[in-house]
Amino acid sequence: MKASIYVIVLLIIGLIIGVGVGSIVFPQTITSTQTSIETKTLTERLIEKMTETRTVSIPTTLYSTSTLTIRQTLTLTATKTTTSVSSSFLTITLTKRIYPGETETVLVTDSGSGRKDTRPFTLNETSDLKIIVKIYPTADLKYVGFSWYLYILELEKWIKHGSINEESGTFEFYAARIPPGNYYISILSANCKWEIKVEKIT
Repeated sequence: MKASIYVIVLLIIGLIIGVGVGSIVFPQTITSTQTSIETKTLTERLIEKMTETRTVSIPTTLYSTSTLTIRQTLTLTATKTTTSVSSSFLTITLTKRIYPGETETVLVTDSGSGRKDTRPFTLNETSDLKIIVKIYPTADLKYVGFSWYLYILELEKWIKHGSINEESGTFEFYAARIPPGNYYISILSANCKWEIKVEKIT
């Protein structure tokens, strides 16, 4: 029994080996036949493909037409300037008070003692003035004093000045280039009586 089984196994093994050896020994005939068929098929396909893709070149001339349009825009600007001139007039009335002199050359004379202001006088043009003062002591000369100041009437500001101390008699003072305007003399004195005269030098 065991011998029969062994024989069957050997037959099966031999059959398997035989089939495998046969496949290895005779591969060339099969390969040659398959290669010939494949080569023929590829050749037919290639020829067919080349026939389908054949093209014919025909010269073609293309014409292109272009249209050029030029537009010119001209802009004119006009400027109109209007000047309006308005004139207005202002009338100013100046009232100038004139203080006339006593004579053509004597502008003012005065006398007194202590402190006093003379009446105003007017100069119509730039002038040189001469101020004449007389002193009469009423006490010892060392206590006598006298001063005068030429004031601008409207400004209450003095522009010329003169003084006498510890003396008596007649004295002259000069004030040069006094501009036009209204003036007066302010006097301060002590221990004396005085006389004053303002003249315009022509």
